[in-house]
Amino acid sequence: MIALFRLGIAVFASMAALPAAAQDIAGEWIDGERHRVRIFAGAVPDAVPGTVTAFVEMAMDRGWKTYWKNPGTAGGIPPEFKFDASKNVAKAEVLYPVPNVMSDKAGDVIGYREWAIFPVRITPADAGAPVDLTVTANYGICEKLCVPAETTLLLTIPPGPLPAAGADAERAYSAVPRTGAELKPGDPMGLKVERPGDAPGTIRLMARFPGDAGVAAMFLAVPDGRYLPLPVRGAPEGETIAFDVAFSNPDDLKALKGATVTVVMAGEKGQSEDRFVID
Repeated sequence: MIALFRLGIAVFASMAALPAAAQDIAGEWIDGERHRVRIFAGAVPDAVPGTVTAFVEMAMDRGWKTYWKNPGTAGGIPPEFKFDASKNVAKAEVLYPVPNVMSDKAGDVIGYREWAIFPVRITPADAGAPVDLTVTANYGICEKLCVPAETTLLLTIPPGPLPAAGADAERAYSAVPRTGAELKPGDPMGLKVERPGDAPGTIRLMARFPGDAGVAAMFLAVPDGRYLPLPVRGAPEGETIAFDVAFSNPDDLKALKGATVTVVMAGEKGQSEDRFVID
C-alpha cells in the first residue's frame, strides 16, 4: 500500500491552525454528510509558469474515504469537477495525488482515507485579472455504504504573486505524478507494455522503479471510468518491475481495444504518469 498521507488524531485542529498566509485566499468550509469541503489557493514550489494553483480540500469522518479516478474493484463514485461557470479561466486541470489501496470484504478501493487535497492547475485567460472560480464537485464518500455528494465551491484569486499554500498543500502537490519535463531522477520511468502469449486476458506493464521494490505500485484509469483490474506486482529484476493486469474474462479486455490508459507509477523515491493504447 502506498501511504500518501498520515492523518493526525487532531486533524481538524491542525487545519484550523494553518498559517495565516495559507488561509488568505480560501473559501468557507462547507459541511456535508460525514465530511466537509473547501477550496483555497496559494503558491507551491515547482508550479508551472503562467499558472495559479487552487486546492479542493476534503476532510471526512474517521473511517470514511473518497475515491481516485478508478475507484477499484469494490466500485464507487470517482470525483468529477466542472469549471464551466468560472471566469477568466482558459484551462483548469485537476491533479490527483498518488492514492492508497484499501481492502475490505467488498474488494479493493483506490482512493483517500479521511482526508484529501486535490490541486487544481489553472491557466488564466488574462494573467492581469482576477480568476473567479465556480467549481461544481460531484463525488462519493464511503464507509460501508457510499454516499453521493455534490458541492459548489466559489473562490476569487487575485492576480499577482500568491501567499504560500502551506505544508499540507505542498505535500499534496508534490505527490502528484509527474510527466515529461517535470520528471525527476527518482521517478519511475521507461514504461513498456507486453501481451503474454499464454495469457490472452492479461497485459504486462514493466518500468524502472528506483529504490525499494517492495513499495512500488501501479494504478490504471481510462477516461470514461470503465473498470480496470489492479496491477499485481511481480518479482523485480534489478530496478525493473513487471505488473500483470489480469482480466478474469478476456472479452472484457477485448472491449477496451483502442482505449487510452493512464498509468500512474509510484515508487519509494518518486511518482510518474504515462499512457498507452490497448491494441
